[in-house]
Formats: sequence, C-alpha cells, structure tokens
Amino acid sequence: MVRRTLLPVWKSHHRVQALDADLMSLAKVSAVCNYFQESAGQHADHLGVGYASLLSRGLVWILSRLRIQIDAYPILGEEILLETWPAGTDGLLALRSFTISRANGHKIMKGTSAWLVVEKETKKPFRDIMGLLKDIPVNPLLSLENLEIPRLKPAEGLTKTETITARYSDLDANAHVNNNRFIEWMADAFDAEWYRSRRIHDMVIYFMNELHAGDSIEILRIQTGKDLWQVEGHNAGNNQAVFRGQVLFTDYA
Repeated sequence: MVRRTLLPVWKSHHRVQALDADLMSLAKVSAVCNYFQESAGQHADHLGVGYASLLSRGLVWILSRLRIQIDAYPILGEEILLETWPAGTDGLLALRSFTISRANGHKIMKGTSAWLVVEKETKKPFRDIMGLLKDIPVNPLLSLENLEIPRLKPAEGLTKTETITARYSDLDANAHVNNNRFIEWMADAFDAEWYRSRRIHDMVIYFMNELHAGDSIEILRIQTGKDLWQVEGHNAGNNQAVFRGQVLFTDYA
C-alpha cells in the first residue's frame, strides 16, 4: 500500500472580493482571518485531523487565541497567497501559523493561532493532543515566522461602545456565535472615519466563552498606550468575558 505524502505547508490563493473590502478598498482584518481559517481547515482535513475526522470521535476544534501582524493590506481584486502550517503545541493547545504574500512574493502579513480540541458534548478539553498530532509533519525552518501570543489581563476603566444581540446570521455550525464575528465586533469598536486615517498593525484576540442566539454582548474599550487599545466583549446577562483583544494601530498612508 502506497503511503500518502502529507504536505507540511498548505498553500491557497484568495482574491479580495467586494464583501471582503472596507471603505478604503482594503481587505478587512476579519476577511483575512476568514481566509486563514478556511485554509487551516483544508490543511487539517489533508492531515487527517479535520472537522469530520474529529467529529467522528466526538471531538471538535475550538480557536482559543489568535495574533496577526499586518505590514500592508491587499486591495479589492488583488490575489494573495496564503501559506499555513502546524507550529507545534503549547500544553493542550495546538499552534498553527500563516503568512500572506502578494503575487510578487512580498510577505505582507503573518499570524499565529492556538487551538483547543474539546469533547463536543461535555466541552471538556481533550488531553492527548500530542497523540492526536503525532503523525503531523513539523516545520522547524518556519519557526522564525511564528509569533508569540501575549497574555492579556482584564482591563479596568473600560467604556462601553455598544450592546449587540446575537442573531441567526452570527451563528456557525456549532450553534454559537462564530469567532470571526467577534473579530468584526472588535474592529467595529472604532467608527468608519477612524479607518480613513488608521490601520490595524497588530491584533491579538482571546476567545473565552461561547455566545448563543438571543444573548447580548457589551463591547467595551480603553486606550492602554500610544495607538494601543484593549477591546473586550462581556456577556450582558452574566458579565462573563466572551472575548478579550488588543489592537495596535498605525497611520494609514
């Protein structure tokens, strides 16, 4: 029997569509994160640890945290190359990194994510992550592209920007609000005029608790440094932190 060759790095091409672009015709951060998660899922399927494979064992992948650094943004209609690879483990977390390049090969973004495998019914963490990933190829030559994901402490003095009630279009196949929606809500803590002169350069987000249809979430923010903000989403019903993020802005030139 011929053994299938596993690709250590997954490559996919994406074109920035109209719905992916913002008022400046630049790709939204949420769109870029969606490209990454789509490619990550395809690579996981290829490696034999994708959604269907885990679900057959009563397990699911949960995105726990994400960091992305952005030096430049692709524009509406531009085609980009996304490369993603497994980046080892950290305790019970499986790490995965990615880069995004223009057609000329110039890298403009990179990111690292941390994923938790949980039992679908009980939500308990699956503890044998090393056993699950034992046949996954390693990528030591790409380790310099991996980003450290800093820990974020709860902030004090937060100011509420809005309250949002989760509805049908916010939900995913797991019947809770999709993590990419939290990225959108974090970006929306700053109004449209803000983005005429500023861009997100570095973003960190922790996904901490589920939000379901009918639940309301309060979006709060505070400036913690020059061009640096912390944004949090709290469940309005129990004040539980749903997500916690940090955004570093740079001037848009």
